[in-house]
Order: sequence, then C-alpha cells, then structure tokens
Amino acid sequence: MKKHSTPDIVPQTLKQAADLENNPHLFRQILDASGVAMSIRDGDLIPIFANQAFVDFYGYSVEEIRSGTFETVLPETSLTLFNETVIPTVQSGESWEGEYTIQTKRGRQHAVWGRFDPVFDIHGNLTHVVSIMRDASDTMRLRNALTQTERHLNFLAENTSDCLFRLRLTDGRYDYISSAVENIVGYTPQEFYSEPWFIQRLIPEKWEDIFTLWIEELKAGRSRYEYEAPLIHKNGSQRWVNQRISVVTDSDGFPLAAEGIFTDVTERRRTQEELAAARMSLNFMSQSTSDIFFRMKIPEGTYEYISPSVERFSGYSVKDYMETPLFAGQLLHPDWIDYSITIWEEMQAGHIRPEYEFQFIHKSGEVRWARQRVVLHKDEQGNPMAIEGIVTDVTAHKESQEALTRSEARFRTLFEDSPISLWEEDLTRLKAYFDDLKWRGITDFRQFFYDNPDALIQCATLVDVVDVNKATLDLLHAKNREDLLGNLDKVLTDSSIAAFTEEMILLASGGTEYCGEITHRTLDGEIIWVMAHFTVPEEYRETLSRVIVSLLDVTPRKRAEQALMESEERYRVLVENSQEGVVVAKNRRTVFVNQAMADITGYPLGQLEGMRPVEIVHEEDRDELASNMAQYLAGNEISDNTSFRVITRDGTVKWLTLTVKPIMWGGKQAHLEILNDITIHKSLEEELRSAHADMESKVHERTLELSEANIRLQVEVEERRKAQDRILSLTRELFRVQENERQRISRDLHDNVAQNLSSIVLKMETFFDGHEACAPNLKERSQKITEVAKLTVADVRDIAYGLRPPALDQLGLVRAVQNHVEDMARKLGNPIDFLAVGIENVILDFDTEINIYRMIQEATNNIVKHSGASSASVRMVKSHPDLLIRIEDNGCGFDMDRRMKEVTEEKRMGLHSMEERARLVGGTMEVQSLIETGTRVIFKIPIDTGRRRKQP
Repeated sequence: MKKHSTPDIVPQTLKQAADLENNPHLFRQILDASGVAMSIRDGDLIPIFANQAFVDFYGYSVEEIRSGTFETVLPETSLTLFNETVIPTVQSGESWEGEYTIQTKRGRQHAVWGRFDPVFDIHGNLTHVVSIMRDASDTMRLRNALTQTERHLNFLAENTSDCLFRLRLTDGRYDYISSAVENIVGYTPQEFYSEPWFIQRLIPEKWEDIFTLWIEELKAGRSRYEYEAPLIHKNGSQRWVNQRISVVTDSDGFPLAAEGIFTDVTERRRTQEELAAARMSLNFMSQSTSDIFFRMKIPEGTYEYISPSVERFSGYSVKDYMETPLFAGQLLHPDWIDYSITIWEEMQAGHIRPEYEFQFIHKSGEVRWARQRVVLHKDEQGNPMAIEGIVTDVTAHKESQEALTRSEARFRTLFEDSPISLWEEDLTRLKAYFDDLKWRGITDFRQFFYDNPDALIQCATLVDVVDVNKATLDLLHAKNREDLLGNLDKVLTDSSIAAFTEEMILLASGGTEYCGEITHRTLDGEIIWVMAHFTVPEEYRETLSRVIVSLLDVTPRKRAEQALMESEERYRVLVENSQEGVVVAKNRRTVFVNQAMADITGYPLGQLEGMRPVEIVHEEDRDELASNMAQYLAGNEISDNTSFRVITRDGTVKWLTLTVKPIMWGGKQAHLEILNDITIHKSLEEELRSAHADMESKVHERTLELSEANIRLQVEVEERRKAQDRILSLTRELFRVQENERQRISRDLHDNVAQNLSSIVLKMETFFDGHEACAPNLKERSQKITEVAKLTVADVRDIAYGLRPPALDQLGLVRAVQNHVEDMARKLGNPIDFLAVGIENVILDFDTEINIYRMIQEATNNIVKHSGASSASVRMVKSHPDLLIRIEDNGCGFDMDRRMKEVTEEKRMGLHSMEERARLVGGTMEVQSLIETGTRVIFKIPIDTGRRRKQP
C-alpha cells in the first residue's frame, strides 16, 4: 500500500507548499497555531514578523518593537550579548542558541532560551534570521535542582544510615557501595570491592538457595524490587536488611548491573515479632479474660469491636451490642442514668476521666458493679472519633471493699478503745537492713550486736511507729501522739534497751514473737513496769510491714511483789490468821502451812508439813489435780475455780478450791497455794440443783400449756388471714366493679351524652339559617349558648377519657401512661420526663395494668395540684423479678408524719388508694418526702403475679 501511495503524496506535498507560498495568511495561521514563540528577523535581529505566542511572551506587538528600540525590550546585558556575539555569529552563517534576558511590557525581566538560524538567498547574502524562544526559568530551576540533587545525593550516600550500591551482574563485582555498609554488616567497602560476589559470604546457610534464586532472576533481568533477608554481621550476630533493587540494562535490554539501597531493619523486625507476640497475647487475653475490651465510635455510639467475654459479663451477646447504638446505656441501673448522660457528653466534648465506676443490671436481673478505663482517639482536626477501653466486673471487689471498710472500722474501734497499750509499727526498712546483714554473711546476730552497739542505734532509727492508741498515751503520760513520738528517747530505760536488743536478735534470726517484763519511764519521769509483747501477723512475716506491740502495765503487781519480799514476816502473820488454808511450796516441798489448813484437814501442823498434799486428796480427784499442777509448773495458768475433794483425819469428805500464785520466799521463787473450804457451798449447790430439777419440771408443764395456747393462737391467726384475704378479694372485686362501672359511664358519656351535645351544637349553629331578618341580639345569645355547649362536649369527653382511658386498651400500658404524663405536663406548665426501660415485652393482665395506671394517675395528679414543682419524672423499669415505678418531683414536699395524720383525720383517700392498689397486685408503695426538697413515690410490683393468664 505504501509503495503505491508514494507517487500521489509528492505532488500533493508540492501543491501544499505552493499554496503556502502564495497564501501568506495561511502561513500566519500555521505559525500562530504553534505554541512556541517564533519570529522572522532582519540582519540586525529586528523582528519583521512574529506569531501570537511571541507577542504574548513580550506583551509588545511587532509594530511596537520596530517603532521603539532594543533598549525597550532588552536589558543592557542582553544588548551587549546580541551586538557582540549573536549578530556576528548569524552573519557569519552559523546558528546561535543560548540564554538571555528580555523585558516584558509590564516591566518584568524574564530569562529565555533562544535559537537564531540565518537564511541566505541564492547569492549567499543574509536575508532573514528565524528565531525560536522558550521560557528558560524552568530550565534554570531544573539545572540548579539537578546540581543541588547531585550534591545531596553524594552527601546522603556517604552520610545516610542506608547503604547505596551498584553490583555488576556479569562478574559480581561492586562498581560502588557506600560507607554505610560497615555500620550494617561490619565489613568495609574495600572488602566488598576485593572479592566477587562478596555478599554471598554473609548469607545464612538456610537462605543460600533463596539468595541463589534471586541472583538468577536479576541476571535474567527480573527484579522483585523489594527483598528482605538476614545477613551475618562480622561479629557473628544476625542482622535483617531490606533491599530495593532495580536492574540496569544496555540498549539491547541485556542486564548489566543491579542498583539499589539496603536498610538495616533489625530493630523493626524485632519490633514486628514483639508486636505479633503482643497481638497474640492480646487475642488470648480478650478471649480468656473476664474483662471486656471494646472500641466505640463517637458520636454514633456504635461498637466497632467488643470482646466475647461481654456475654459472661452482662448476659447479653456481642450481636446485641453491635446492632444497637449505646446498648450498654440501656443496662445501667436507673440511679446511674444521669451519670451516664453526663460522661457521654464529656466524651463527645473530648474529655475523659481516669476511671469510671457504675452499677448495671445483668440480664438475670442481678445488680452488679463495673469499672471502666478508656482512652480517647481524635482525628486530625482534634475532634473525638472513638474511645477504646476495658471494663471489669468489680462486684466482688466492691463487696470485699465494703467488708474491709467495716473490718478496718472494727479494728480501729478495738485499737483505739482497747484498755491495753497498743503500738502499730512498720519494720520494712529494718527487714531490709537484716537482709543486708545476712547477705554479708552474718549469722550470729547476738554476737554481732554485742560487738557493734552502734548497729542497735541504727536499728532504732529504722523502726517506724505507724500509730498508738489512747491507752498508750495514758500509760506514758503523753499529751498526744506527736508529744510521745517526739520524746521516745525519754521513755527508754536500761531494762527496755536490753529487751530491745533481745527483740532485734529474735527478729534478725527469723523469730516473730517476743514476751518479757521491762521498765519504761513516763514523760513525767516515773518508772513503770510493763509486760511487753510483740507479734508479727502471719501475712506480714515476709516483709515485717506490720508489727503489733502491746504493753500491759504490771507496776502494781511488781510493787506488790517487792512489798511482799520486804514484809514477808508481816505477810506470815496475816497468813497465820487467815481463815483460808495457805501452803507455801518450794521445789515441790512444803515449807509452810498455816493453822487454818490444819483446822480444815484435822491434821496437826507438824504432820502437814511433813506430808505431801496429794496424800489427803480424794482418790477420784488426784489425777485431775496432778494434771493441773503439772500445767502450772510448765508455765501455764490454772483456773482459780479448780475444786477437788480431800479426806480429813476423821474420814469426812470436804470440798476445797485451789488458787496458785508465784511468790518470792526467802529471796527465791516459790508458789503460794490458797485453799478454801467450799463444802457448805457444795451442799447448797446440790440443793440448788434439786430445786432446779423441780423448776425444770414446772417449766415443762408450763411449756405444754403455752404450746396449746399457741396452737389456738395460730388457728385464730389463720382465720384472720383468711378474713384479710376475703377483704382483699372483696377490695379487688370492688375496684374491678368500679372500673367496669367507669367503663360503662365513660361509654355512655361518649356515645350518648357527648353525641347529643354535639347534635345540640350543630342545631344551634344552623338554628337561624334562612332567617336573616332575625334580631342581632338573638344571634349573639345563640352563639354564646353554642360556645358553652362546645365546652360542655369537651368536658364530657375529658371526663369519659379520665374514667376509662381508651389508650390503655388500644395502645397498651406504656403508651397510655406516656399520653397521661404528657397531659399532666401541659396542666403543670412544666416538663415531666417519662422513661420506660425493659417492659416492652412484659405482658400484664388488665387488672394489674389498670391498677398501675391509676396509681400513676393519682401520683401525677398530686404533683399538678399540690407540689408546685418546676420539673418531675416518671420512671418504669423492669428489674427482675419486679417492675419498679418511680414518680418524683422537685416541689415543696411535705412532712411525712404530719401528712399521714392529716390523711387519717380528714379521711383523704389518695395515698390510701395508691397503697391499696399496690397491695392488690402483690406490690408495695414507699413515699419519701422532705419539705422544700420534693417528693418521691416508689412502687415495686412483682412481674410474675401480674402476668396475663392465658384464657382457657
């Protein structure tokens, strides 16, 4: 086809050239169509002709340029360039191109790139010069940018942490590799240059096959662009690198080299692995924990995610939460609804609190506690877009906290009111000091403290007294706690310091309890004796963070013992004249017996002192008495009421009581046995026991009589209960008949009276039709009668609606109550807030519904008539197993006791009617009111007793 078309093209082209030569207008159109600024100039480069692009560039027309001078359009530097270089060049027959500056008509200097080509005639004379001009500012910027980019590239290549390289694919040698490679793999660029395919030395063994595959792909001209693999550092550690590689080919497409950059991504890789592990942990936690993780959008209130544990938490499924915006708000306990509204408004405003605690109602009806912690996410404009958080069931914690609070209160009461001096100390720092000593290898703390008395002083500074009770202040005569703790050094004596040393030895050796008698000095300077006892509770033995120390004042006993030692002879005289038997034993040997003991037993003193007391004890009581004495000798106290029998010298049996006390006898330890003859008491006890048996018999007889009376009383109570049930049934029937009668009257009023009155209104409105000549005053009186009739119709319909609200039958309880509340709000002139939660699917029988409606009706009528409230609310909430109804206002309130008395005296039926209706449906009513605060009426109706029974 091309061969045959060529002869046709040539003539056609010649023809077009001829048309162009003979048609200057066509030539101008072609030049103007070009977007390049073009001109035809004379030998002095003055424009003869220029296209539109040239004119647009300068802002001058060709005529304006020719009529002016070059100084108008060319700055001085450009004029010099034209005269000295451009014009000589084109006149010599050569073309010139380069950059110069022009000045537009607006006075703005502009850099341009131009080319000037000479045109000669057949004789070789210069006739014209053809010029082309382009904007050079972009070119200059590109050239400058290129130069700057080259500098930056060189700088980055040598200073960036990434490594740039060029690897020849033909022989595996590097043309270039930046110095950053040493920071990544430990080898210098010279080491990479020294050996072909040096990179292969750094590849881990299990990656060799993959690396070989990548090299083969690059040699074939295929690049995956991004590669990520491990390399072995020079020190033997493993580093991860990310490589971006492109293949350089020759003009025939043959791969020559691989150019790229690789980055050390070891830390990123580790972070990814840690992130993956963290995500696995998070997924495991969200699936395993009882806590709830969630993300909610703001302000939509829809959940983007919520963990499956929400079903265990609330009884509702994930689907329930995802399908309903702010579903969790519907589960809140009614007392927390206002709180939830407040915090949701805060979140929408971009404010969150560190923690939220609230009560919610589980699907089972159980009230539980929850704690929520959230973080707020904002968009680029700073607007809240979502919250993420975790919710924990803290019901058990709250119950434990309340129990702990009660326990702490009991402890504090016992602590403060205890008659014994109590100290609460924190020995945490002391425990750390002991641990440090053990770490240093000290095991014999007794020797250590004796060798290092300063260590004891340091121990004293490490004891932190947390609290002392009032008995401690009284014991040591301190004004207050600060007075005592600031003068502890005045309290200690040599005896208490010695005891403190023993305490430190005991604690350092792992002991947890100490008891001993020591002296203290009160802040008044008086020396007192105390029985010091300290113990570490089991739960604090690892830390010693709590130690309880008690001080029992034994000063009177000590003084008595000292007085006893000083006046032993005087004491002997007292004992001799005592009517109680007294025996002093030392080292299990009788050293003294008084005359009273001889009188009791009938044995002479000499014989008693030589015999063992157990010899006269009745054989049936010897083992028990021997056991008690063994306990005493082992350091345990025995009861003061220990009694036993003895055989006197004449063979009679007597009962004695034994009291044993430690004493000092002759400067040595002994024990004092005091024996009291209680034979008479035992005889009286036997008589009392006999009398008690007689009393028991009489009580039994009386009990039988009371039992019979109780049976009669139960029968009477049962009869009264049945009578009350009959009264309740009659009351229920009375209310039912009343409602039926109301329904009949309501229907008659609506269907008959209201219709008849409407007919009267219609007839009155048309009464004068056709009687235009009637007197105006008659028409006016007729119109007034019509208005009264209309008002009567409205009143009748209101009465009919009040007697039997049709909405209760047509729309159900909730809608009927809502309509009534709206009517009451209009009458009150202030809003009455209505909310019903969870009762949409509760079906109640009609008697229950009408009673609930009447209770709410009576309560709201009281608000409108008596409260003077500015706002009120009606709440109906299903809280299994009850339906809770709460009506409250912020009105004037009233005094409960006085109002109930007035209700009884004035025979008002409002409150009694509400209470009776609540009782009829098996519920209760509670009224709470304070003057100037408002009134709250609460009904609790069992749902099961009010459910609608199926018709047989």
